[in-house]
Amino acid sequence: MINGDSAGEQSRGYKVLVIDMDLNNKVMIYYTIGLPNVQELWERKNIVISLVQNNASENTVHSRIKNVDVIPSSLNLYDMRSMDYHNLLKVIQPLFKEYDYIVIDTSPTFDNLVKSAIHAADVIISPAEATEYNCNMTLYLMTKIREEHPEKIKKTYILFNRWIEHYEKWENNLQSQVERMFRKNFANILSVKIPQSGSFNKYTHFDEKLRLDDRNANAGRMVKAVNSLVDMITGKEQSVESF
Repeated sequence: MINGDSAGEQSRGYKVLVIDMDLNNKVMIYYTIGLPNVQELWERKNIVISLVQNNASENTVHSRIKNVDVIPSSLNLYDMRSMDYHNLLKVIQPLFKEYDYIVIDTSPTFDNLVKSAIHAADVIISPAEATEYNCNMTLYLMTKIREEHPEKIKKTYILFNRWIEHYEKWENNLQSQVERMFRKNFANILSVKIPQSGSFNKYTHFDEKLRLDDRNANAGRMVKAVNSLVDMITGKEQSVESF
């Protein structure tokens, strides 16, 4: 399970399935930009129908990005929160041979939907902003994973998100103080930090490309950070110049 919204333009040659289990539809907004009758498509094929019919393969949608398919989210996910958390893995298991990677995007909560994603995941990445609130919420999440899914805790990682690089210069800056708070409580923090950038929203909402050599320094840092994160996941260095 990866709580994130990005994949390279050609997904580096990998065949990827993105399962959207977050009611905040940023994932679907990005991957379905430009597709005809997209709202009707979401209603006809989505994760709720997959779970009810016990059939994920019939509910995948080809996105506008080569090699990336999606299973859309649905507002009816609210009705699925009492489901057995083992169900998701059973539903998507037949797709393991078809895709190189399956990314599950979830809400920042801990209910049966999130538990189902944790149960299905090989690797769990939890994005967190450097705020005291996020530190407390991450501590709660890690405690619940340790209590209810102890076999997953060694494969669970924290990813700093909306990071402001120039704040690192001052050790008494709030971001630096909160980072020390995180590091005091957690040993599983990734070295990659996703920078704060207005370019990210332009990317997810309007498909405005980000480039490694972008004049906007934060956009370039974003591409570099995403490349580094994907390298960690795949175990291969295959930088993309833009996405």
